[in-house]
Amino acid sequence: MTNGGGEKETEILGLHGSEVIIITDSEEYDLIDHFKKIRDCVEGSTNKSVIVIGDVMLDRYIYGFANNLNHTAPVPVLKETERQSGAGAAAHVARSLHDLGLKPLLFAAIGNDPEGDELEKSLEDLGIDTSNLTMIEGRKTTVKTRLIGSRESLVHNKQIMLRWDSEDKEPLQHELQKPILDSVLEAIPHSNIVVISDYGKGVINPDAAKKIISAAKSANVPVIFDPKLTGLPYSKGSDAVLFQSRGMELMRRRLNYENTDQTAQQLLQENDWGGLFVIGGKDGVTLHRPEKDSLVVPCTLTQTLQQIGLLDAAAAALCVSLTNQLDMDDGAILVNAACECILQGEDLDSYVLTKKGLTTRLDETAWQMQISQR
Repeated sequence: MTNGGGEKETEILGLHGSEVIIITDSEEYDLIDHFKKIRDCVEGSTNKSVIVIGDVMLDRYIYGFANNLNHTAPVPVLKETERQSGAGAAAHVARSLHDLGLKPLLFAAIGNDPEGDELEKSLEDLGIDTSNLTMIEGRKTTVKTRLIGSRESLVHNKQIMLRWDSEDKEPLQHELQKPILDSVLEAIPHSNIVVISDYGKGVINPDAAKKIISAAKSANVPVIFDPKLTGLPYSKGSDAVLFQSRGMELMRRRLNYENTDQTAQQLLQENDWGGLFVIGGKDGVTLHRPEKDSLVVPCTLTQTLQQIGLLDAAAAALCVSLTNQLDMDDGAILVNAACECILQGEDLDSYVLTKKGLTTRLDETAWQMQISQR
């Protein structure tokens, strides 16, 4: 199919929102069996070692009802009902990997402060190995606090009202980063996959990324990179790279291309990536591969509730795909299902990808296809 921007695309699910497109019965049944095969891979994923290196943070959420405006300023008044906190950024990827049955090895830096202690304890309580977390004296642990409100009569329409960040953006000094990097390089030959999760908080720099990717290639270990746009030069040689759709649009404008397919091909060639996954939320997932047409996996949800943790879920799902030797097309299906799990979440626990949630979502999609034939 060709979209309005002239891009060649292949839609592989036969599902677009609530609309079902059936080509032939045999092809539809083959696709249902395909979903079941992918689901079995998720169910059977266990104990594969995944290195996760990058920036970690503590995510805090303050929930409440916002029924009124303040009488002295045009701002809503939030009546707090609940507080939650949990691991964010690279630590959030590690948590999803753990829930999916894989074995995350998290390499990161935290501050020697109460927030760092809370983050470390939250991971330990989940059974995640924190022995490779480096606590740095005088450094501030990154904390993102979100105020989420709704009217009492609209409890299913929660909105983020405000987010404030507390962080230390200074890059780690060489003498502090070197032990972390050396530990990662030592662990790579004994691992199944590497995830680099760069949130621009100082743990990943060009030299570290280059050494990690080079060591992984030498050991034949796939690399998934979730970079900031400013970190694209660090990601050269990665097997899979994750973008959000708004980042892709920004790159299209920056490179002055007519459409995102041309932009993706330029990025793939320039950076020697094996695949580029563009995460579009309610617009699904688009996979770009070198010198191939883009492949679109549409979102099948009729309603989406939030987007916190989409890229982290995508990275975790890709780990399942690559550790099971699934091809890139299957990876796109799995990534989209993972994103759908997050898009329909309503609280902190729903922002984490779990094996039960992912297998259930794949079952639901296959069931929708089966029902469409009746």
